[in-house]
Amino acid sequence: MPKACTALKVPLAKIAQVRPGLSFREAIRHVEGGSISVVQAGDIGVDGVINPAELLRIAVVPVQGGIPELKQGQVLLQSRGQSYRAGVVPPHHGAMVATASLLVITPGATVLSAYLAHFLNDPVTQAELRKRAAGATIANLKRSELEDLEVLVPSLEDQKRIVALGEALRQQSRIEARLVELRRIQLRALIEERAERNRGR
Repeated sequence: MPKACTALKVPLAKIAQVRPGLSFREAIRHVEGGSISVVQAGDIGVDGVINPAELLRIAVVPVQGGIPELKQGQVLLQSRGQSYRAGVVPPHHGAMVATASLLVITPGATVLSAYLAHFLNDPVTQAELRKRAAGATIANLKRSELEDLEVLVPSLEDQKRIVALGEALRQQSRIEARLVELRRIQLRALIEERAERNRGR
């Protein structure tokens, strides 16, 4: 029988603040030279990386008053569909905003951004988020459901170790994927070489 987990679990709302991204009523169109970068759900890579250089840029946002800018270290979470990938807002220049397809999480002092993103991307957590999402056509994860999600919270030192181990695992996966691709290319070259040899007989 699996050992019962006795680790510290707290609702996410106890360790972080959550707000929705910005709602755009029309399709977002890139404006060359625009001063504001826009993060959309698809901008969070499979490895949780957000690349500022690849973001669309706009000149104005559809809100009155100040721009709800993203800050380095906030965590963005996809809120629609079957995947709820998380990524950490990277260092960037100029204003950056998130669309309504993302929830913006500001971690408190007891949790590291990288750890929280790692925890949210964990397959067990992803399955829990899918259970909490609702919607007839497109599943939608409500802010309140995310705030109620129980988060395992190790010490800050352990969080750093877990993040480092996770990055090492991702690096290993990237190397293995590259090796598989090289072997595939090598095998294709062998097929062509042997076929050519057979044609000359």
